[in-house]
Amino acid sequence: MSKSRLSVFLSLLFVFISGAILGGLGYRWYTINNPAEKGSGPRAPRDPAEVKKRIVAEMKDFLKLDSDQVQKLETILEDTREKFEGVHQEMNQKGKEIWQVQVEQINNILRPEQRPLYQQLRDKHEREREERKKQHQHGIQPETSKK
Repeated sequence: MSKSRLSVFLSLLFVFISGAILGGLGYRWYTINNPAEKGSGPRAPRDPAEVKKRIVAEMKDFLKLDSDQVQKLETILEDTREKFEGVHQEMNQKGKEIWQVQVEQINNILRPEQRPLYQQLRDKHEREREERKKQHQHGIQPETSKK
């Protein structure tokens, strides 16, 4: 190699390596300082009793609540949780009804020999959904979808 070619090669190598290092450092800095990234991983299910305890303790300390106010606050939080659970159950039931209508409509457009295959596909998706649900409950990061 001539001296000028070696110089060009080393210059390009230096630029490439420094770009890779700066890119890696920039990515690391971004993921550490990006608030959206901090809450993006799976988290353990939150215990409603623990959440309520934390809220009551924070409000009691910060607002200087007396014992009567603490008791009323606990009642309010419990009533609110029960209302949200009721709404959640209603939404789940309505969602299941909508899903069932979809399944029936799809079955209506399929030929008789396709319906068992569609059921197999639905069963497969249900097993995968249950597996993801178990992994999420245990805080395990699900694998990327396999093709």
